[in-house]
Amino acid sequence: MDKIIVNLDEYVSGAYYSIPVFTDSEGRVVSGAYGALFKLIGTIRNENAREVEVVCTDASEKVGAVADQIELLSTLIKETAGDARDTENGFSFAVNDTVLNSFSDKLSVLSPNGQVKAAPSFNLTMKSTADLNEVEEIFRSAAEYGAKEVTNYVAYYFLTDTVAAGDSKYKEILGLAICFDEDEAVYIPVENFITADYLGKKLTELSQTVSLVTFDIKESYRVFTPDEIADRDYGYESKEGGTEATSYKNKPRCFDNLIAAYLVNPNKNDYEVFDVAKEYLSLTLEKKADLFGKKSIREAEEKTVFQYACKCAFVCLKATPLIRKKLEKLQMEELFYNIEMPLSYVLFSMEKEGIIARREELKAYGDKLQVRITELEKAIYDAAGVEFNINSPKQLGEILFEKLGLPAEKKTKSGYSTAADVLEKLAPDYPIVADILEYRGLAKLKSTYADGLAAYIEDDNRIHTSFNQTITATGRISSTEPNLQNIPMRTELGRLIRKVFVPKDGYVFADADYSQIELRILAHMSEDQELIAAYHEGKDIHGITASKVFHVPFEEVTPLQRRNAKAVNFGIVYGISSFGLSQDLSISVKEAKEYMDKYFETYPGVKAYQDRVISDAKEKGYSLTMFGRRRPIPELKASNFNLRQFGERVAMNAPIQGTAADIMKIAMINVYFRLKKEQLLSRLILQIHDELVIETAPDEVEKVTALLTQEMERAADLSVPLLAECHTGTDWYEAK
Repeated sequence: MDKIIVNLDEYVSGAYYSIPVFTDSEGRVVSGAYGALFKLIGTIRNENAREVEVVCTDASEKVGAVADQIELLSTLIKETAGDARDTENGFSFAVNDTVLNSFSDKLSVLSPNGQVKAAPSFNLTMKSTADLNEVEEIFRSAAEYGAKEVTNYVAYYFLTDTVAAGDSKYKEILGLAICFDEDEAVYIPVENFITADYLGKKLTELSQTVSLVTFDIKESYRVFTPDEIADRDYGYESKEGGTEATSYKNKPRCFDNLIAAYLVNPNKNDYEVFDVAKEYLSLTLEKKADLFGKKSIREAEEKTVFQYACKCAFVCLKATPLIRKKLEKLQMEELFYNIEMPLSYVLFSMEKEGIIARREELKAYGDKLQVRITELEKAIYDAAGVEFNINSPKQLGEILFEKLGLPAEKKTKSGYSTAADVLEKLAPDYPIVADILEYRGLAKLKSTYADGLAAYIEDDNRIHTSFNQTITATGRISSTEPNLQNIPMRTELGRLIRKVFVPKDGYVFADADYSQIELRILAHMSEDQELIAAYHEGKDIHGITASKVFHVPFEEVTPLQRRNAKAVNFGIVYGISSFGLSQDLSISVKEAKEYMDKYFETYPGVKAYQDRVISDAKEKGYSLTMFGRRRPIPELKASNFNLRQFGERVAMNAPIQGTAADIMKIAMINVYFRLKKEQLLSRLILQIHDELVIETAPDEVEKVTALLTQEMERAADLSVPLLAECHTGTDWYEAK
C-alpha cells in the first residue's frame, strides 16, 4: 500500500488506556506515546507504506496525560521524519528505511528499559502470477515440500469477491494465494486458462500427499474435494474403536484455522483471518471489509488485492502449528479432526443441495396470514375505540394502560412496557391483549417467513441456507440466510409454513427427530439410577416423573401434573431457578421451589451432578462435554452476582447441550457417509435442532428410514437408549 492514514489521537489514547503507565527520565508519562509509535512502526511495515498521513485532533480538546503525549509524539515524528508537510487535518511524511530505523531508535528512548522488541511484521516476498507454467511449477514445489513431512503444511487462501454474483449466495472466486515458505507467498488470479475449477483440481491433487491448511475451508469445497473426503465411506470413529481415529497424526489431513480457533475459544463467534493473525502471531492484518469496502474487489488496486491474499495464506501457514498445539494441549484434536472437519464437508453438501420452496404456496400462505391480521386489526381498533399504530410500543402502552385503564407495571421514562411477558399475564382477562399477541405473532410470521423467505429462493427453486459450525458457544449448528432453525412449531398456523417445503418430483422427505435427547444425556451424565430406570421402562418420562414427584400412581397422573413435570424436567436441564419455573407455570415461587425440591428428592443424582459440574467449572474455568468440547465460563468469576448465577446455569447446561450437539454431528457424519457408501440417490438436506431431513428417492424409502433411525440411535453409547422417531411425507409438514 503506497499511503496509509493514521489517527494519532486514537493511537495514543488506545495505547495509554491498554498498557501499564510508565514515565521517562524526566517524569513525563510516555506509555501512550510509546505504544502509539510501536503500532505505527508495525502498521507501516505490514502495509509496506511509502507515505503516512497523520490526522491530529486539536490537543487543546484533550486533557492531562493523553493531550501531552499526543503533542509529544507529534513533535517527535515531525523531527524524525524530517520532511513533514502540513495538511488540512495534520501532517504527512515520506517513509523509507532510514525513517523507520530512526523511529525504532526513538522507541528505545521512550521505552522504560531502553529495549524494544521488533514489531511483528509480514517479512515475506509477495507476488502475483497468471503464467500457467509458473503456476504449475509452484504446485509441483508445494507437492514436493509437503510430501516430506506430514507437518510440512501448505497454506492456501481463496480470495472471494465482497459482492455476490446474481441470485446465488456464493461470491465469485477471484484467485488463490499459496504459501509454504515463510519467506514467500504467491497469488494466482483467476484469468485466462487459470479457472477456479483448475485451482480446485490442483488442491485436490495436493491433498493426496500434503497437509493443506486454510481459513474457512467450507468456502473451498465448491471447487475442491479433499482426498480424505473423496475416498471416505465410513462414519465417525473414536480412538476407542476406530482404525482411522488417530490417522491425523501420521497422514495428510486438511486443517481449518477458523474451526480450530473457534474450538479453542468458542465464546468468540466472529473469527476472521485478522483475529487469528492478532491472537496467534501478534500481526496486524486489515479486515477485508475495511480494506475493500462494499464495492467489488475487482475495482481495487491489483497490488492491494494480491498482498492481502498472500498475507492471509501466510497467517494460515504460521498459525496452524500454534493452534494445533493448543488443541492438543486442550485435548480437542480428536474432536477437531474426527467430528468438526468431516462435518464441514457434510454441511457444505447440505447447503449445495438446498430445499425446494414453492413460491406460489408461500404467497398463498402470506395471503392467508394477511386475512387474519386484518381481522385482528379491526378487532383491536374496535376494542380500543380508535385506530393507532399497533406496532408502536409507545402508542400501544398509552391505549392499554391510559385510555383503557388496564393494570400496568411501573411506567418508565420510555413509557409503559408492552413486552410479551407483560401482555401474556393480561391476555386471559382482556381479549384485546390476546388479540394483540396473536397479531404480533402472525405479523412476524408474514414478514419473516411468508415475505422474507421468498427473497432466498434461487433460480433452481431451492433455498440454500448457510449452516454455521463456529457460532454458538455450546457447539450447536446454526442456520443463517435464511434462519431455518427458527421455523415455528408452537402454533398450527406457524407449523403450516412447512407445507411450503417439498422434495423434488417423485421423492419424499424422511424426517427423524431425537426424542428428549438432552434429558437422556442428563440421565447418563448424572448417573441417577431412578432416572436411568425410568428411561429403561420405556414409558412416558414426564408421566413417570409426575408419578414419582407427586406420589400418585402412573395411571392416575393428571394432564396438569404431567405438564408441570415436563416443565421441571426440561427446566432442570437448563438450570432453571424456582423463580423461572414459577413464571413458566404461572405459580408462586414457593410452589415452584416445592416442585423442584420434590424432583431432586426423586432424582438425587441430578442434584449431585449439578453441584459437581458447577464446582468443577469454578475450579477449572470451563465445562466439558462427553466428547471433550470445552466451554470457557468466565462469568463464574464475575463480581456481579447475576453474572455469576448465569455462569452457574451455563455450567449445568453446557455439558448437556454441548454433548447433544456432538451426538447430532456424529449422526450427520454417519448418515451422510452411509448414504454415500450404499450409493443411494437420497440426500441429507436439513438439520434443525434435534431433527434431520433426507430428500428420499421413491424406491429407497424403506432403506433410508431404517438407515436414518439406526445411525441416529447409534451415534453415542449412553446408559439409556437414544431414541429417534422417523416419519415420511410429501412435504415437510406431513413428514414432521
